[in-house]
Amino acid sequence: MQGEKNLSVPPKFMSRKTNLLNFDKEIASSIGLYEAIVLQIFKSEKKQNLTQLLDKLSFIENKEVHKVLKKLLKLKLIEETSRETFCLKSKSKETIPERKQNISKGYLPSNNILKEAKSLGISEDFIRNKLPEFRAYWSDRKDKSFSWDYKFLKYLLKEWRAEEESLNKASKMKPIQKNWRPSKEALQILKHAEIDEKFIVDALPEFILYWSERNTASDSWNTKFLNHIKNQWVRYQNLISMVKKPTRMNKDWKPSEDCFDVLSLAKINKSFAVSQIPEFKLYWLETKEMRNCWNSKFIQHVKFKWKAKHGNTKNVLSRLKDHEWAVNFKN
Repeated sequence: MQGEKNLSVPPKFMSRKTNLLNFDKEIASSIGLYEAIVLQIFKSEKKQNLTQLLDKLSFIENKEVHKVLKKLLKLKLIEETSRETFCLKSKSKETIPERKQNISKGYLPSNNILKEAKSLGISEDFIRNKLPEFRAYWSDRKDKSFSWDYKFLKYLLKEWRAEEESLNKASKMKPIQKNWRPSKEALQILKHAEIDEKFIVDALPEFILYWSERNTASDSWNTKFLNHIKNQWVRYQNLISMVKKPTRMNKDWKPSEDCFDVLSLAKINKSFAVSQIPEFKLYWLETKEMRNCWNSKFIQHVKFKWKAKHGNTKNVLSRLKDHEWAVNFKN
């Protein structure tokens, strides 16, 4: 029969004609492999007492067989005709059709499947909400199944577990705390990346402040911090690479784009920074002092002007250290 699989079992537990046990793969994928095997035994040999069944299924632990029987009884696929004697329930011939069928437009799960789903902790509202989605998906695919009930139950279990995982993750999502510190593992990773420890320490206050003001919740602050530090370290290295021997300010000097990137992280917009260039150049042209890195000096100048403009507001810069956290080198 199409859709059936063969499972090899010890010969002494099967007839002499064959040592293969058939089961329906569609049922196996829906309610379980052992359940499909037991159902096939009942379909082939009708009544079975518990001793016979345990003997035939010696490759399965006894407690598992008991669990399977309990589940099949709950689903009303088998019935107990007398003490420890079971058979396939007459209605189950309709429940498990011999041929695959398309899902009907008005498909509704049976009461047995609904009870089984609820017994697994799946809420009635969740089942109701998932049903239209299930029908639409399989109608569009035009696939056939031996039992849409079993397929629906499997679908519900998968979606319910995904929902639980999502809720569990959401419960771990928390805003960053003012006293937050990166883990030892995160610091070790940064150390292996040869990122200066002082650079990391200086970057921490602004990182915390930035995410505190955004009121963002996360369950991976260490990962965010690692990415932040690595990105800023690259920019820092780019600025460092431009440091040459001391030079005087010249009338054609312009700050690099990296300067604006660093300032933007402190929520200082580019237009404000650009507006400070003329004054900055004029001052240093007049002093005729020499500096290793005018970019670094410009960043400090813009920060000073920004703080002066915004006074004691809650702006990020007004609560930061006076030195530039992202470009901390002598100039």
